[in-house]
Amino acid sequence: MRLSERGAAFIARHEGFVDHAYRDPVGVLTIGFGFTMRSAVFAGRWRARHGRDLSPGDRISRAEAETLLRELVDREYGAAVTRELGPMPQHQHDACCSAVFNLGPRALAWRWARALKDGDVARAADILAANYNTAGGRRLKGLVRRREEEARLLRSGDYGDGRPPALDARGPDEAAEPEGLLKILVAFLKRLLDR
Repeated sequence: MRLSERGAAFIARHEGFVDHAYRDPVGVLTIGFGFTMRSAVFAGRWRARHGRDLSPGDRISRAEAETLLRELVDREYGAAVTRELGPMPQHQHDACCSAVFNLGPRALAWRWARALKDGDVARAADILAANYNTAGGRRLKGLVRRREEEARLLRSGDYGDGRPPALDARGPDEAAEPEGLLKILVAFLKRLLDR
């Protein structure tokens, strides 16, 4: 399963884009959408292009970072999500990819992931929303918000982008229920067929 466009935008929004190398809150040299040399995909691409590891002051374009984000998540994190948790609706895959991108693949062995693997989406979302929000021993507001939004995405398909929840997050009755003009048209056709 691959990261959706909305999933990539969700991760990018939470990571934020920085065009130059900087130290994150725990001192790890970072660039782009949270890329570090700890990622095999990023490290391989960076070394192939620059012939060395990431250094302070290095720069990356937004276009390059957006392309790299999708590739990195699909190859490094999304593959692990699919392998460990199995098939799931797209919005749940995207939520899991966001959490694992930020927390690392070891997070797939944590309580939230075990609950999800057991089929308890609500419990997994509750655990995710209430935990995993510290860095360097400090609780960070940005991580609290991110975990809460990942939990909402996992539970309801709400990407927080102002668009309706993902269709695969709706129940079978909701997904089948027509809306607006389509609803009027369906009612009209039913009346015609009933004559």
